[in-house]
Amino acid sequence: MYLTDGCAEVSCSPVLYAHERAREIAPVRMTGNYGSEVLRPVGPAFKPIEPAPGLFSPEVLSHARVASATYAGLLERHPVAFAVFRQAPWHHYGLFALEQSQLSVRSPFLDNNLVRTVFRAPESACLRLIADGDATLRRIRTDRGVAGDHGPMAAAVARGILEFTFKAEYAYDYGMPQGVARIDHLLAPLHLERLFLGRHKYYHFRVWYRDALSKYVREMLLDSRTLSRPFLDKKMVEDVVRGHLRGNRNYTSEIHKVLTLELLHRLFLDSR
Repeated sequence: MYLTDGCAEVSCSPVLYAHERAREIAPVRMTGNYGSEVLRPVGPAFKPIEPAPGLFSPEVLSHARVASATYAGLLERHPVAFAVFRQAPWHHYGLFALEQSQLSVRSPFLDNNLVRTVFRAPESACLRLIADGDATLRRIRTDRGVAGDHGPMAAAVARGILEFTFKAEYAYDYGMPQGVARIDHLLAPLHLERLFLGRHKYYHFRVWYRDALSKYVREMLLDSRTLSRPFLDKKMVEDVVRGHLRGNRNYTSEIHKVLTLELLHRLFLDSR
């Protein structure tokens, strides 16, 4: 199942802060967002994820499973079509709208002519398209080891190392297995997260929820209003929050989901 990670208020706050500061430098932001999805399909950025067993009621799970089946059907489309017409408006628009509240955002990779060209071109033509525009840009290696001009052996080694650090950062953040979380908790004085976090992303909610945002998570999710929601199991929510804040469990995705749903309730439903 089948509930994708949303953009909770706390998830968006680093983006808002970064764009408030950027506005002090320039009023317009040229973003590279959507470039990987359009020029080099890398798979969907959001997908159904099974939550911790027992967190949501069976009624919620049944609806989520229907949504998951619908989602699977949509993935059968052309990957660029999915990225442009589904992923961009459904998954990316929330952050895009937040960015626009502070800056004028320009997104060249969603340009109609560029998207039309990519639809007609083979996947291998994307790097050539970049080189035709600027040969110097083509020689710069991305953070996943793509492109560059360093010879086939060096390129393969660089791709392997960068791909490992990318996946290791995910595994040390959102994707940390529960067994590894227990070991990390025992080795907490060593601060092993410094070896992996920050190489590709600047936000790391597993650690933030556990440390800097622990008071916010506790106040929101252990509040009587949250625990009274009929679609949640009260005891399971309490176990999720306390386990994650203690540091020997990883419930980043579950906290995202429950926070998002609770904030939606308070903003759009309870206020009525």
